[in-house]
Amino acid sequence: MTSPESRAEFVAGSERTGGEMAPSSKSDRSGGSRKWGPRDHIIRQLDRVKITGQLSPRLFRKLPPRLCVSLRNIVDEEFLRKGHVFLGFSKCGRFVLSYTSDVLDDDFSFYTYHLYWWQFQVHRKLRLVRQVRLFQDEEIYSDLYLTVCEWPSDSSKVIVFGFNTSGNGMLMNMMSDENHRDIYISAVSAPPTSPCTDCRESPQGPCLLHSFMLHTKYQVVYPFPTFQPAFQLKKDHVVLLNTSFSLVACAISVRPAGKQSATFRRCSCSSLLILGGVHVLLCLLLGDKESSRILYSKQSQPHGRSPSSSASSPCLSSSRSLSPLPFEPCSPTNPGTPPSVTRAREFVAGIFRRAREANGLETEDKGERPGPSKQSPSRPADPESPTWHRPISEGPARSGSHTEEPSYVNYTQLRYVLGEVTETDRESEYEDDKISLPFLVTDLKGQHLKPLNDKASFQGQHLIVEQLTLDFEYVINEVIRHDASWSRQFCSFSDYDIVILEMCPETNQVIMNIGLLLLAFPDPQGDSQFRPKTYHTSLKVAWNLHTGVFSTLSVDDLTEVKGQTSGSVWSSYRKSCVDTVMKWLVPESSVRYVNRMTNEALHKGCSLKVLADSVRYTWIVL
Repeated sequence: MTSPESRAEFVAGSERTGGEMAPSSKSDRSGGSRKWGPRDHIIRQLDRVKITGQLSPRLFRKLPPRLCVSLRNIVDEEFLRKGHVFLGFSKCGRFVLSYTSDVLDDDFSFYTYHLYWWQFQVHRKLRLVRQVRLFQDEEIYSDLYLTVCEWPSDSSKVIVFGFNTSGNGMLMNMMSDENHRDIYISAVSAPPTSPCTDCRESPQGPCLLHSFMLHTKYQVVYPFPTFQPAFQLKKDHVVLLNTSFSLVACAISVRPAGKQSATFRRCSCSSLLILGGVHVLLCLLLGDKESSRILYSKQSQPHGRSPSSSASSPCLSSSRSLSPLPFEPCSPTNPGTPPSVTRAREFVAGIFRRAREANGLETEDKGERPGPSKQSPSRPADPESPTWHRPISEGPARSGSHTEEPSYVNYTQLRYVLGEVTETDRESEYEDDKISLPFLVTDLKGQHLKPLNDKASFQGQHLIVEQLTLDFEYVINEVIRHDASWSRQFCSFSDYDIVILEMCPETNQVIMNIGLLLLAFPDPQGDSQFRPKTYHTSLKVAWNLHTGVFSTLSVDDLTEVKGQTSGSVWSSYRKSCVDTVMKWLVPESSVRYVNRMTNEALHKGCSLKVLADSVRYTWIVL
C-alpha cells in the first residue's frame, strides 16, 4: 500500500501532509547553503500563483521564532511517555492530531488504536478535547500503517485508513494469507470548534453530527490496489473504496432534526438544474427519501446516449445536461391535494412533455424504448465518443418515474439514530446480498446506533449511510463484448488491476483505468499458430455516481506478454497510469484539497522534524 505509486499520490495532492515542508532547492536536499536568487524572490513566487493557481508549499524558507513552538513545551511529559505519535494539523488549524497503539496482553496479542484531538493555540499547552478508539471490535495482529484524511470542504469528520503491507512474524503468517491484505477503516466525527445548538440542547451530550463513528473492514488481493486519497476523497462526504472486485462509493451524512430545507441542499434531481425554480417543485414531488441522496438517483438515469465528448478529458461533460428527461411526474391527484400543488404538478408535467417532444421521444409513449437493442448495441459514429452502458428493460416500457437499477450496480441506503426507537421504526434485518461493506455504527462511547427501516418517518437527527457498488468483472465483460475490436479473439481474463485516474465532483464522474491480463487467440492474419496466448491491455471507463451508468472511453490494442512476470506487467501499467494523470493534472485549489497525515515516517524508523501548518505558517518542532 505504500509503494512508490501510492506515495506519489499520482501527483494530485500529496504535497499537503502534516509533515515537513518539502525542500525548495537542490541545496536544501544536499545540506548546502546559498543565498536566495531572483527566482526565489517572494514577488516572483506570488507571480507564479497567477500561473499555477496555488501558493508554493515552501513560500518561506524559515519562520520567525514566534511562529515555531517546541512539542515538549506544549505537551506534558506523561503523554509522550505513553507513546503518543503526533501526526499533524487539521485543515482548520485549530487541532493537532495524535494516536497511540497498545498491545493487549493475552494468548494472541493484538493491537488497539486510539485517535486524539488536541486544541492548539500558539505558545499554549495543548488541550485534549477528544479521544476515540479506531477499528472497534477488530482483532489486529500487526502494527498498521495509518493515514488520517479530511475531505476538501467537509470539516465535520475525518476518515482513518489502516493497512499492513507485509506479513512479517509467525503470528501474522498464522492469521492471514500473504496473498490477502486487510484494510481497516473508521470514519469519525470531529469535535466542533464551539458547541453547536443541538449539542447544547441534547441531554445525552454531543449531538449525532459530532458523536458518530463508522467502522468497516475488507480484504484486497494481488495486485493490491493503490491507495489514492486525493481521488478517493475528492467529493465531499463520499469515499471510493477499491475492494479488488468492485468499486464501492460510500456516502456519509447527517440529516438535521426537523429541517426540511436540508432536502434541497443535496437534492439528487441535478438533471433539472437548468429549469431553475422548477427544481424545488420536483423535490417536493419526488419525496424526501429520494432527494436526500448524495449518490445514486433512479430518477436521473439517462435513457439515451450521451452527447459526444472527448475521451482525453478527465472530467466528462455530464450526461444529465442534454440527455432526454427520463420520467414525467404525472400521477393521479388525491382528493385532498391543495390546488397549488395540483397546479405545480401540471406545470412540471407540461415542461417534461414539451422537452420530450423536442427530443423526439414521442415513440416512447407508444411503448417503444429509444436506444440500442440488448442484442446488438449500436456504437457512436465518433470513435472518441463514449459508449454508455445502461440497463435494458425486458418487455414493454413502463410509464411513471420508476426506472430499473442497472444489473452491474447495487445501491443501499441505511439510516441510524441515537437513543431508542419504536419497534415499528426499527430495521429488523438487512438485505445482506446488496450491502457490499457491513458497517459497525456507534457513538463515541462505543454504543451501537439504532437502524431505521425504510418506512420509518423520523424527524430527529439521523445518520445516512449510502453504498453504490460497481462490479468490475461485469464491466470488463460488457466492455470487451460491445466495444473491443478484438472481442472475437478473446477467451478469458486471468487478472486485472483498477487505478482511478480522476474524480470530478462537479459531474460525479469517476474515470478509471482497468488493466487486464487475458488469454486470446492471435490475429489469424499474422500468426499461423492458432492457439491462445497471454496478452495485456487496458480499458478506460467512466462511472457516473449520480446515475449508476458507466461508459467506455477507450479500449487499447492487445500487447503480447513475452517472458514478463505479472509483477513487471503491473509495474509498467501503473507507470502508464501516472503518465496519464500527469497529462490531465490541473493545479488544485489551496483550499479544496484532501488533507493527509500518516505514520509512514515511524515505520521507516525515523521522525518528522516539524508538524507544519502551511496555510497559517505555524510549525511545531519535534
